Amino acid sequence: MQLKTTFQVAATYVGAVMGAGFASGQEIQQFFVRFGHRGLAGIVLSAFLFSFLGLGMLELQDRWKVSSYRDFFDHLLGQRLGRWADGLVSVLLFVGMLAMISGSGALFREYFGISGWTGIFLTGMVIALALWFRGEGVLWINSVLIPLKFVACLGIAIAAIFLATTGDGEGIPILPPIIVKNWAVSAILYVSFNLTLAMVVFASLGRIVQKPGARLGAVLGGLALGLFAFVIGAALLRFPDIWGLEIPMVAVAGKLGDWPAFFYVIVLWLAMITAAVGNGFSLVSRVVNSGKLSYGNAILMLMLLLIPIAGVRFSQIVQLVYPLFGYLGLVFLPTILYFWRKA
Repeated sequence: MQLKTTFQVAATYVGAVMGAGFASGQEIQQFFVRFGHRGLAGIVLSAFLFSFLGLGMLELQDRWKVSSYRDFFDHLLGQRLGRWADGLVSVLLFVGMLAMISGSGALFREYFGISGWTGIFLTGMVIALALWFRGEGVLWINSVLIPLKFVACLGIAIAAIFLATTGDGEGIPILPPIIVKNWAVSAILYVSFNLTLAMVVFASLGRIVQKPGARLGAVLGGLALGLFAFVIGAALLRFPDIWGLEIPMVAVAGKLGDWPAFFYVIVLWLAMITAAVGNGFSLVSRVVNSGKLSYGNAILMLMLLLIPIAGVRFSQIVQLVYPLFGYLGLVFLPTILYFWRKA
């Protein structure tokens, strides 16, 4: 039973972070690879922080017996700041879902050469269906799809590094940073942004993740994220000719042939869905807990708000919005450490 919980928590942790931005290579490119080989050191730093802070986060949630991210923020920041954090994170979850759905549009447009709106509508329908099954559905979809995504993406990235013959990595350009100018700060911001998402997903699942074995799952999930990010970063550094694409890892897979590229597109689409489902469940649960809408109506309202604006460029969300939320989320990292150490 503990092994099952460990696996589910690790998979959910990976699923909360490994969305469209991560698996596509866009996040790894913007937060790490733009700094050249120093970015790989940033990935190692982020893996340690993901594991360490994930452990502390789950221990606090277990100790406080929270059942929603609003409860967690009230304990962490007090009721006044908790309300502020609640509103901020609701916006963050919405933007995270927007990034996933927007990324699906870019994926369908760049790979299949069809309208991005086809991918947007299809992805929206799958997300709405998955949300209908609530918390158990979130754990199930992560437990099934995350191992498939992890093994497939890791295998393709490693194969491209060692088997592809073009792009030897010489003369790697250093992309100018948009907001962040230091590789270590960029790594911390990346953890800050994504840990906020993971924290919200875990808090929304409540007692489901407050079981023996959950803490080990958080540590293993953090290490798995670091391993995957390192391999993707190494692949992107080897092929600087594909920088600037909306979905750079599809181009990396394409260096192995058409079928690996097609397989990566399918796996990447699944990554978008699992991350969006985690964000969406947290957001819908918050709306339902407020008593304003029923669960079904909250799902419908969320889709009606998201889909019409999902045509925004995916890379713009990653470049501008993600680092800003990373700065805002920095308040959670030292607070988690304070209460964890105090306890």
